[in-house]
Amino acid sequence: MRKVSLIYNPTAGRLRRRPEEVERLAAALRARGLEVEADATTGPGDATRLSARAVEAGADCVVACGGDGTTNEVAQPLVGTETLLAVWPCGTANVLAKDLRLPRRPEALAELIARESARRISVGRAFKLENGWGRYFLLMAGIGIDATIIRSVDLELKRRSGFGAYWAAGLNFLTRLPLTPFSLALNGDRHEGTFASIANSPRYGGWFRIAPQARIDDDHLDVCLFNSRSRVVYLCYALLSLVGGHTRSPDVLYRTAREARANSNDAALVQLDGEFVGHLPMRFECVPRALRVVAPAAA
Repeated sequence: MRKVSLIYNPTAGRLRRRPEEVERLAAALRARGLEVEADATTGPGDATRLSARAVEAGADCVVACGGDGTTNEVAQPLVGTETLLAVWPCGTANVLAKDLRLPRRPEALAELIARESARRISVGRAFKLENGWGRYFLLMAGIGIDATIIRSVDLELKRRSGFGAYWAAGLNFLTRLPLTPFSLALNGDRHEGTFASIANSPRYGGWFRIAPQARIDDDHLDVCLFNSRSRVVYLCYALLSLVGGHTRSPDVLYRTAREARANSNDAALVQLDGEFVGHLPMRFECVPRALRVVAPAAA
């Protein structure tokens, strides 16, 4: 371990309140004999550009300082390489950091990086065959309801209140309930739904466990498919999913698969790791053990 690149989102909640924390992490890394370069993102997609530049410059580790969206962007050029991804949780949900049990204290994270305490995890990949577009996801792909809500989130409200912006968008969605049906092909069978989570992680949005059996180092994805058109039923599912109890409902399909194909006559929307990315049709697949991440030895 010699060179470390810090890529930070200055609008992330923690860094917006305490921007000096970036220098605290950089100093902790330098104190452990590492060469550090820090770059701030300026907009969507910038973290991916900076991460690719860091890999080309020979960085041994790239640290994503922000939320899950920043981490997703930073990870894109690292998949399939030996360059380590480290995550410093500074955003709204910080789901991957929680999965990996990563510390929030800069000095503790710097120690893990310096010791190269790492593990390999699997990632998901979403892509469109017709135009070659593709993107990795670390946590989940969501089709339908959650993608529609995420697309409508007020970004200024998100900067001010974090989760509050998602609750506001969700309540607005429930008053209108603009459901878009789609089909999902799994393991040779075709199913219909109005919401699906294609998960690499058991956690969803910090609190929910929509795919409670998912593990980030499995060689498959966990798919949870819902097909209700009722506000009341979806509210019940939301409460049950706090403990993963929704999977026992006969109206909820839960399967594991190496790949899934989704299509919709009305172009249902898709999100990856909490960021809106487009609409169906798309194919989703698991890429086993494709990413090296900094993590405690017992994670």
